[in-house]
Amino acid sequence: MALVFLATTGVINPSMAALAGDTSRALLVCAIAAAGVKTSFADLAKLGWQPVVMLLGETLFIAAVVLAAVLVLRLDA
Repeated sequence: MALVFLATTGVINPSMAALAGDTSRALLVCAIAAAGVKTSFADLAKLGWQPVVMLLGETLFIAAVVLAAVLVLRLDA
């Protein structure tokens, strides 16, 4: 919240705010990739097919919501 306030009031210049945003996105991608690397397909198989189907369904749902937002808000440019 403090950083949002500082960026909004102009204490942090727009180029620094953009750099911080880009860095944040890159680190989030690294964190998601690290979680994927730790995933064991053998452990998933032990759980059975229901959790795998739920995970797949959730992933497809999130992808559909993001795609809809991009199309509605015209974020393609």
